[in-house]
Amino acid sequence: MCAPLWNKDEVIGIIHVDSPMLTNCFTVNDLDLLTALANYAAVAVERARLNQKIIAEEKKRERLGRFLSPQVANRILAAKATDGGAELGAPEVREVSVLFADICGFTSMSETMSPSLVSLLLNDYLSRMTDVIFKYEGTLDKYIGDAIMAVFGAPLDMPDHAQRAIRAALEMQERLAEWNADRKEGPELRIRIGINSGNAVAGEIGSVNKKEYTVLGDTVNTASRLESSVAKPGMVVIGENTFEMAKDQFECKSLGRATLKGKEKEVAVFEVLGPLGAAELARAASNPAPGA
Repeated sequence: MCAPLWNKDEVIGIIHVDSPMLTNCFTVNDLDLLTALANYAAVAVERARLNQKIIAEEKKRERLGRFLSPQVANRILAAKATDGGAELGAPEVREVSVLFADICGFTSMSETMSPSLVSLLLNDYLSRMTDVIFKYEGTLDKYIGDAIMAVFGAPLDMPDHAQRAIRAALEMQERLAEWNADRKEGPELRIRIGINSGNAVAGEIGSVNKKEYTVLGDTVNTASRLESSVAKPGMVVIGENTFEMAKDQFECKSLGRATLKGKEKEVAVFEVLGPLGAAELARAASNPAPGA
């Protein structure tokens, strides 16, 4: 005797009962009872499936929330719900802007502080800076000690990734200055920031057991070198590609050409002084600024 498990118009399973001892032992009443049990079982199975789906979605949201802003995480989950895609998935080439920010002299500074104070200070600093990155829908790639690596333009396309990265960098410097002014104790922190734009390999990379979303390539290496080798405390330094993408919206000062570790040719570097005002933007639109 068999009874289907119905979920609306779909059969999601079957209950089958049999007796190896007797033949023709089931009656119509038995079938009615089995059908009723099958209906209850179908409801229980569907509830279990929904609970598993909710738990899986929460785990995905929690995982995405570690390095994506809530807005971006929600768009990725919504896209997956509608078309089954939008997983972070296999590495792919994307045009991005990569930001590195590092606290100047933090290693020597931390030698005079207790471990608990270092932890509290660093956690507070990283939380504030990450909030700024998320505000501009950047992706937190990783923390490297007291340094931050962020990406704009991955995993979702972002046509204005260079502008967002620069705005985030300028606001990070502003937030840090405000935080330094508000703190009544502890050392004054100063950061240097480097930004570079270009193609990079973006995707989940790692071992079979553990993978993390990250970006790789020369664009990333150059951004790191701009921060560590060119930028001074309080500065936002950008590469030539970033400058070309954002020069109509920000006031920049040429720092000439620099030789970066790992690169054979010198690269043009610029310091971002701040956003252009309304009048300056109008002039820039009518008289485009010359290149590097």
